Amino acid sequence: MNDKEWNDKKIEHLLKDVPDIHDSRSKSEILARLNQDKRLKSTPHSHSKKWLPVMATVAALLILSILIPSMMRGNDNAKMDAASEVSIIQDDNADRSAMSTEEASIEANDGMDVMAFDLKGIVPESHIVLQDELHGASTFRIALTESATIIPATFLIPGDRIAQDFPKEEPDNVALYNKYAAIIPEMDLGFDDYHPYRGEVTAQKQTIIHQVPDEHSYDMSSATIYVYMNSMRETFKGYSMFKTVNENDNPAVFDQVGTTKPVGLKRHLPYYKYVMPSGEFYLIPYEADHTVTVTEALKAMKEAQNDIVKPLVPETIQYDVRESGEIAIITFTKRLNLLTMDPSEATAMIEGFMLTAGNYNKRIRLENIAQDNFGKYDLTSALPKPVGVNPIPFPE
Repeated sequence: MNDKEWNDKKIEHLLKDVPDIHDSRSKSEILARLNQDKRLKSTPHSHSKKWLPVMATVAALLILSILIPSMMRGNDNAKMDAASEVSIIQDDNADRSAMSTEEASIEANDGMDVMAFDLKGIVPESHIVLQDELHGASTFRIALTESATIIPATFLIPGDRIAQDFPKEEPDNVALYNKYAAIIPEMDLGFDDYHPYRGEVTAQKQTIIHQVPDEHSYDMSSATIYVYMNSMRETFKGYSMFKTVNENDNPAVFDQVGTTKPVGLKRHLPYYKYVMPSGEFYLIPYEADHTVTVTEALKAMKEAQNDIVKPLVPETIQYDVRESGEIAIITFTKRLNLLTMDPSEATAMIEGFMLTAGNYNKRIRLENIAQDNFGKYDLTSALPKPVGVNPIPFPE
């Protein structure tokens, strides 16, 4: 028998020999005894609870030491991703901007080409009449008035109407005036009711004779005399002189000036812009200082003498004028691009030059200008003389 077997048997016998333990106390006695035990009344110190905060702190530090580098790496990656996205967006926007700029440039160039085409093919509102625009019509010039300002106007009378009203001969401007002045709807057009002149208008060669009745209002004041004289000058511009006579064919006597004298009809004046109360504007000749020569008159167009008229040339445009025979050459100091101007304003400026030079029996040529054509005008050569100003449709 080995030692292990012996020991097992010995232990078994010893356990059998242990006497049984019996506790005869009741449950209440045991509980009362336990309650009296002071050891059970004191709170035992838990050493494990003392270490819990420390362990929690250590664990938190360990977690943070692991998480922070990871988060930093994540932030760096996020920043790099964001930067990449921003770079991509910026590149995309730059590409789009470049495309938009290129497209805008193309559209602008196309627009300029279209505008240039329109300015050549579509005529902006014109304030003059050229010889090749008559097409058989006759020009009837008459000076309309608005607030004591004289506005020369041209009515184009169709050839068939002229043939009907003057079957025997070609009428001059006096005949046209006596026939048509009364039917011009001045007030409907926004002008004062001024025509026809009271009395009788006739012509003897180059002199206009106005025979006035005893009762007339032309000499009521210096202002009415001024309007009357200038109205005659602009209505019968093609004649040399005019005189006012009474019913006995003697020189008329005006209250403000006494006996009237023959007045010259030729006036060397620059043209300006006159704006009507409606906002519509016309080109009119107007007094200015020192306009004996065409050069002086063309330069005077930049400055108006009062607030009744406005300059036809913008103050930013500078130019010189020289004469070469029948041509007044206008050279702009800086190359002028007419496309930078309002088409109607640019047209009015060019036509104002033409009308002003026409008052001196000259034509104009423009130099240092970007366009070869503008509206109905060929700017590569001298421009024609106008045959009429401020055209208005003839009433049917």
